[in-house]
Amino acid sequence: MSLKFIAGLLPLMLLSLSAWRFSQPVAGEAAAGAAVAGPGLLEAGVAETYVPFDMERTFVLPAGPKGLEYGEEARRLAGCRVRISGSMVRHPHEDAAIFLLTSRPMVLNMQEYGLADDLPANAVHVILPVKPGMAPDWVREPLVVYGRLELGSREELDGRISQVRLIAEHVTAADGRTVIEPRRSVLRQAARVKAGKVQLQTLSALQPE
Repeated sequence: MSLKFIAGLLPLMLLSLSAWRFSQPVAGEAAAGAAVAGPGLLEAGVAETYVPFDMERTFVLPAGPKGLEYGEEARRLAGCRVRISGSMVRHPHEDAAIFLLTSRPMVLNMQEYGLADDLPANAVHVILPVKPGMAPDWVREPLVVYGRLELGSREELDGRISQVRLIAEHVTAADGRTVIEPRRSVLRQAARVKAGKVQLQTLSALQPE
């Protein structure tokens, strides 16, 4: 192999190596745009033990003179095990055990708008078991959350009044099988650190895992 050939090939090899290097994710940024995979797949048949519930049917629409009222299906399923599909709101909640689930992707900016935002009334406050030093971090892809449905007004740590809560037991990707771990160390969550939300406060009654 001639020296001239090697000299001509070397720049191409360096260019290919650089392209590959920049295509790789930056260390420590795994959860800022992609789900963190859990231990595997949800066990066969588990999903069928949870009744599907559409959060869009939480309230009677259009609202009447009494304002928003829970729909018949929501009242019937209160206290039952349900599964709800939606997207995690991009928002580091004050409560280290909670993330918000809506029917469409959303971003909340509490510093800019406070509680004067467009979060829908049927947004679900998903309550996870506590993990020391960890809190929910944004997962880009749609989720399915399995747990016990809870209705009724409750003031949360951020001052918002939740109307719908789901005591979570499982979280999966939209396929209903791939287990997702939505929690990460708070010290690796840039948005949470920047907002000063590294104190692990919670109203959740769930015991640590």
